[in-house]
Amino acid sequence: MEQAYPESESAVALSAGMWHERRARAGLEANLHRAGIPEEDFWQRYASWVSAMRGDYPGALLDRVRDYATPGGTVLDIGAGTGVFALPLARSARSVTAVEPSPAQVSQLREAIARERTSNIAILEQRWEDVDAETLGGHDLVMAVHSLQMEDIVAALRKMCRVAVRCLLLVHPARSSLSSLLHDLFGIEPGPDYSPLDAILGGLGYRPAVEFVEYSYDVPLDLQLDMLRYNPGLDAGQCNEFRDFAVGHDMIAPRDGVPWMSRTVTDALVSVVSG
Repeated sequence: MEQAYPESESAVALSAGMWHERRARAGLEANLHRAGIPEEDFWQRYASWVSAMRGDYPGALLDRVRDYATPGGTVLDIGAGTGVFALPLARSARSVTAVEPSPAQVSQLREAIARERTSNIAILEQRWEDVDAETLGGHDLVMAVHSLQMEDIVAALRKMCRVAVRCLLLVHPARSSLSSLLHDLFGIEPGPDYSPLDAILGGLGYRPAVEFVEYSYDVPLDLQLDMLRYNPGLDAGQCNEFRDFAVGHDMIAPRDGVPWMSRTVTDALVSVVSG
């Protein structure tokens, strides 16, 4: 992917510094480390959390991501997880390469591929940092959805731009009702938002565009509390306080005798498109 104008080292350094500072304070890995939870334990549970969601995920977001994919083109899905995006995109793509380092996620992805009898998804069970860009080659759409946990974000984005032939698409949180609630209750700051990513790409000489997609979904309250014990690492007392607040403020609705909580999320889609 060609750069639109010269790089600005100072802009890149400033934006990368903001990203790393927020990530060190409130990123996923930092939260898991503080809670004493191995990262793979989190990913083993993650699929069950996603599968329990009811509502517009990945619906509205998937619909918009599809618009960036060229029918019959190639897709590189970085941090593909269990295939929430890779599997539906594979139905119209020539091929999809799924990069996923978590053994638990890869195992479920392989099961889903076999279940759907999909033959055009290749899996690279590696961290993006360890993938050889030259061996990988170019892809029409290079995407990373909720998966930008790289230690060196600038190097990660450079490599993505290098292998993106037509489009690079980053999907990252902009805001959510849950983050606002955690901030109001416990003063917990969310991890870095999308804005440093936009600024880093601009500093690297590209012209990124940003749009937003809002969607809502419901999740069982007990499952939501389980998730919060992992990230951001709420203790038992905080979980009880969270439950009491949610119930007391009519944020919970019963479904088949089980309390469910509604969440609203806004994601930023940061894209660089050639031509």
